Amino acid sequence: MPRYRLMNKTVPVLEFEYDLEVHAATRIITCHNPAYAPPSLFDERGNVSKRDLNYWWRHRAIPASREQVSRLLDNLRLESTLVLAEKNFGLSLSDRYWIDDVDAPQRWEDINFFDNDFSDDLGFLTLGQDSSPSSSDLDYGSMNLTSPNSTLGGDLRKKWKIINGRRVLVKAGVGFANQEPYNEVIATELHRRLLEPGTYVEYSLLTEDRRVYSACDNMLAADEELISAYDLIRKRKQKNNESDLMFYVRCCEELGITGVMGSLAQMFGCDYVLANRDRHWRNFGVMRNVTTLAGTRLAPIFDTGSCLWSDAQQLELPIDFKYVAKPFKYDGMRPYDQLMLFVGHLGWVRPEPLADFGDFVGDTLRTNPNIPPLRIDHIVERVRKNADDLVFASHR
Repeated sequence: MPRYRLMNKTVPVLEFEYDLEVHAATRIITCHNPAYAPPSLFDERGNVSKRDLNYWWRHRAIPASREQVSRLLDNLRLESTLVLAEKNFGLSLSDRYWIDDVDAPQRWEDINFFDNDFSDDLGFLTLGQDSSPSSSDLDYGSMNLTSPNSTLGGDLRKKWKIINGRRVLVKAGVGFANQEPYNEVIATELHRRLLEPGTYVEYSLLTEDRRVYSACDNMLAADEELISAYDLIRKRKQKNNESDLMFYVRCCEELGITGVMGSLAQMFGCDYVLANRDRHWRNFGVMRNVTTLAGTRLAPIFDTGSCLWSDAQQLELPIDFKYVAKPFKYDGMRPYDQLMLFVGHLGWVRPEPLADFGDFVGDTLRTNPNIPPLRIDHIVERVRKNADDLVFASHR
């Protein structure tokens, strides 16, 4: 049975046996440095189970729920996306974890994707570009699958790509309307108007193969890792009288991060204006230094494309604009109720930058030829109302 070592950059975390037939760990042999493990792996007492290790590893791979993943596997003649993760040592561009073969050890400096180039072949497939007319003569057998796209999560089609030496995340929209990339640009403008640089990820539009995508640079600084809110709280115990919000704030503060409520208020306040329906626990988080293990900051606001009612079939009646806000309640809550959680932390809201933001929303969406003009008018009207609500809440 092959033996592998989970690494955090150059620090060994634990050693385990792995079954390549079922793509799972079969036995944990020894733990080296539990503190350097993914936060969701070890509990507060420093214990880890084979089940938890396999849970982390399964969620490391491209999710089976992603659009066109069956097509990707069929074309590459693979039975699981875990095979791709195995071929790439489990390397990611969101953290510094990887899997080393005990019998054929590698060096972090030689294989990591932060410093070493990688092929665009797998990204071409994960973004779904192999379904375009120009890809009819693809030779899947000759593709170079060395890529961090083997561990890129989420349900939307996406890929990492090297552009002028930068690691850039490219994301597709949904369906014919393809509204999500334009939403990311709109969110960037709202954040630029209200927030400080560095507290949000900047998105732009990128055209490849006659389709428009959103694109952003990697948000990690040197030796940083992204820890999702879900992974931060998963192995911690919530107090009986502690709300979900205050539990998360406490977990951030125990990592050494300050100003948490104010920063969360900025993210969820902007989400309210944009009607972001998808700010789930894996869609925000914190940054940690992988060497010192200290929390460095809250993660900048990212992934706001699922907003502006892009999933609504019609936008004519008031009920068409309703959605459930995440998180901080088991089954979600009304968006305005979520906003009210941050009353007293909205002093950063200024009415002047919001005065003509609706115009920017309309102008940007009109560059997308797939969205009907009347639908855009309805979106602009509701965004203006939401902006007024945010200003009103800031004075409570």
